[in-house]
Order: sequence, then structure tokens, then C-alpha cells
Amino acid sequence: MLRFQWHDVRTPLFICIWMIVILIAKLLFHSNKGGWKAPDSALLIIAGFCVGTILDVFLPHEVYLDPDLFFLYLLPPIALEAGYFVPNRLFFQNLGTIITYAVAGTLFNIIAIGLTLYAFSPLYSVDISLIDLMLFSTLISAVDPVAVLSVFTEINVNELLYICVFGESLLNDAVTIVLYHSLSSMAMIGGDNLVLNDFVWASGSFFLVSIGGVLIGIIGAALTGYMTRLTKDLDHTQPLTCLLVPYVAYLVSESAHFSGILAIMVCGLLMKPYIRHNMSEDALITVKYFLKTIASHSEAMIFIFLGFSTFSRNHNWDFWFIGVTLVSCFVYRFLGTYLFSAIVNCRRQERIGLVDQFIMAYGGLRGAICYGLVMSVDKESLPAKDMFVSTTVVVIIFTVFLQGTTMKPLVQFLQVKRSETQRNKTITQILLQHIQEDTMAGIEAIVGIHGRHFWHQKLTKFDRELVRPFMTAKETSRGDDIVEKYTRAQVSEIKAHLLAVEPTTGVGSRDGLHLPMNPTPPLKKLSVAQTQTKDDGDSNV
Repeated sequence: MLRFQWHDVRTPLFICIWMIVILIAKLLFHSNKGGWKAPDSALLIIAGFCVGTILDVFLPHEVYLDPDLFFLYLLPPIALEAGYFVPNRLFFQNLGTIITYAVAGTLFNIIAIGLTLYAFSPLYSVDISLIDLMLFSTLISAVDPVAVLSVFTEINVNELLYICVFGESLLNDAVTIVLYHSLSSMAMIGGDNLVLNDFVWASGSFFLVSIGGVLIGIIGAALTGYMTRLTKDLDHTQPLTCLLVPYVAYLVSESAHFSGILAIMVCGLLMKPYIRHNMSEDALITVKYFLKTIASHSEAMIFIFLGFSTFSRNHNWDFWFIGVTLVSCFVYRFLGTYLFSAIVNCRRQERIGLVDQFIMAYGGLRGAICYGLVMSVDKESLPAKDMFVSTTVVVIIFTVFLQGTTMKPLVQFLQVKRSETQRNKTITQILLQHIQEDTMAGIEAIVGIHGRHFWHQKLTKFDRELVRPFMTAKETSRGDDIVEKYTRAQVSEIKAHLLAVEPTTGVGSRDGLHLPMNPTPPLKKLSVAQTQTKDDGDSNV
């Protein structure tokens, strides 16, 4: 007799069906070659809304995002993918500016939004303490500019704007999550029971938790590099190492009450320059696409859950609270961006223009991290959770649908400065960049100034003499780096030339491609995975 044992396969079957729904939704979204272009996040929310309509009819209970599912399974892949694919050189060259936006700017938004919400608290339907409002302002300050970055990549905006938005979002998530955990602990104590020592402890724990997470991330990156070095002849084990070690660093950091998101981001950021010297082309490509796949599906799951949540029976639609939150998020995002841009421009040689500042402020979308944090709030210690969830859903939908869909037309209308260089630099540009850096480092050494180029030379020397011998399977000199970059640029130029050839051109002949009769031979064999530039980021610090 045929029987279907639902309970035996319920969990894995539900996960598979869930993933298939996401795949079908993305297929339908991207099959539209023309017409209205919306961010994937907006379309996934619509898909979640449609599925939620069906579930609301047939299921007696609600489907919601579990905190453990978010923090243990969905957040780590998103954080690892963000850290792994950050452009290293641009990130470290603009680290001071990025930290100013991500730390000082985020703290400004949290305090300003929290105090503004507290000023209007008599108008709300629920009594809320200042600590609870600061907790909400923390989670609502988590930005998610994925849709903005995709527009930047498509239009090829200038590198400074790209890395400022990318870097700020990277560290902003870490800052908000660390503060979220600290304020959650204070909210459990209760605003009326807090004493001065609790605030001192919270301030100290912010730095301790952050430093601990960074240190664990550095250890994880070193361990990943060393393990891939030992297993250089075992290609099939190396991708698993690159995925498991950062995840273990995240779990260890969380269990020790440090910042897990900082640990896994730092691990992904620092391990990338070393594992590419130890791994084959196939192994590197496996790591790249597996990270992109699992991160995109994790984020898609969160947006689907957000679509589900619109049918929750526990919503508290306080229109005063929603209105004040929307206006505060929008206004203080612009104020903070212009304020801290003026501060960083005082010390920058390449200033951030007013148009770029406007785009940075307008690109402060809220998304997956924001929703995941509000769903993780403990309702017993925070009775206003339902109102927080309802407001967060409105803010995310507003920013994703309004700001996300209008970003590309706005960038084109304002004529945002495009990148002056090609995405894939030519060998001439690479050599000129090295000459400029060496010249500036020499000038700084002569005049006794320890500027950016001086410290870059010191870090490069430290990396080559002490770090690389431990973490890579073969020694690499600066000459090897130049040869590698030359080959990478050569392959990129050939790819660009092939893409520029008309479809009617006979690509099978040398004459049809207009290639030289005696092309310069490559200096050494280099894998395709090592020829990637902007997508994976420049691996040199």
C-alpha cells in the first residue's frame, strides 16, 4: 500500500521546496529583458507576499523567521561573501574614510533616531523606554545596499563611490550587530534598573567584543591559508576548508561572546590573497560560486520571510511611530553623510563630491540584516516587539521599492562620475600605478612623513617576508607579482577584445579578430580564476 510519510522527510523536503521556489522566482525575474527593472530584493518580497497569501489560507499557524535560523545559518554566508569579495586594495586605501562612515556615521544615526523617537514617545500606542528605542534605532540603522552596488557595477561608477558604499555597508553591519547584542542585554535588565556601571560595561564591551572578533578572524584566516598550503595536492578538500574554517571562527567567536560577524568578515577578507597561491583554478572557482550561491539564497530566504510577515496576526500598526521612523531614517542618513563627508574631505587628497555624497545618502536602503535583527528581539523583555516588526517591514519595503528602483535613473540623471580606468587594468596602468606608489613612498621617506604610501610599503614587506612563507605553498617575490599582474592584464585585454568583436566577424580567423601576427607570449601560465579583478577585488593590500 502506498503511503507518504510526511513527518520523516518534512524538514529536508521543506528546505528543498523553499530553494526551488526561490530559483523559480529569480528565473522569472531575470527573464524580463525589458520593461520595469526592480531589485531582486523587491521582487523576492513580492514573491513572499504571494506565497504568504496562500499559506495564510491553508496553514493554521504563522511562518516566521526563527532567531537561531538567522544567526546560525543565514547570516554567516552573507557576511563571509561580503568579506571575501571586497576589493582589498581600495578598501585599505580608504579605510579611514570607511571607518568614519561606518562607525561614527552609524553611531550618529543610532543616537539621532533614538532620541527623536523618544521625543515623540507620548504619541505612541505603547509605552517604550529610551533603552528599547535605542535598541530599535540600532537595528533600523543597518543598511543593505546590494541593489545599489549592482547598479554601480552595471554603470561602472567611480571607484571611490563604489568602495565607500561597499565598505560602509560591510562595517555597518558589524557595528549594528555588536551594539544590538549590548543593548539587548540592557533591555533585559530593564531601563529602570540600569545603573552607571551598566553603561560603562556596555561601552567597554563594544570595543572588547569587536577586538575579540577581529583577532579570531585573523587566526581563522591564518589557519585557512596554512591548511590550504598543506593540502595543495588535494584539490577536492581545499574548498571545504575555505568554507568551514571561517564558519568555525564565527561559531567560536559567538560562543565566546565576541563579534561573530566581524570574525567571519575579517577571515574572508584576509584569507583571499593567500589561498589563491595554494589552490587550483577549479578549486578557486568552486569557492567563488558556492559563496555567491549560498549567500544570495540566504538573503533571498530572509526577504521571502519578510513577505510572509505582512500577513502576521501580531502586527501593531502605530502610524505615528512608523511616520517618525521613516522621516528620521531619511533625514539623518543625509545629515550624517554630509557631516562626515565634510570631516573626511579635510584630510583627503581626492575629495568626495556633493553628487557622490547624495548618492551615498540616498543609497541607505534597509534589508535582510535589519529584518533578521528585529525578528530576533525577545518579546518578553521588549513588549513593543510587534510594533517594531511592523515598522521595520514598512521601512524596508519603502526603501527597497522607492529608493532601490529609482537608484539607476537617479545615477544617470545626476551624471555620477564614472570610473576613469577600465575594470580590467592594462599593463601600462598597472606599471604606472607601481611607479607612482614607489615614488610617493620614496618622497615620504625623504621628507620624514609616514603617510599612506610609507605604511603600504612596510605592510607589503612584512607580508612578503613573514606572512607569505607561512601561508603559501611557494615563495613569491615582487617580480612574481608583476609577472602575474602582467599575465592577468593580458588575458583581460584579450577577453575585452573578443567581446568587442562584431557577431558577424569570423572569430575563427586571426584576421577577423584583428589580432597581431606575433602576439606577445604570456610570461607564465596563470589560471583563469586568478585573472578576475573587480569582482573578486585586488588581492594585494
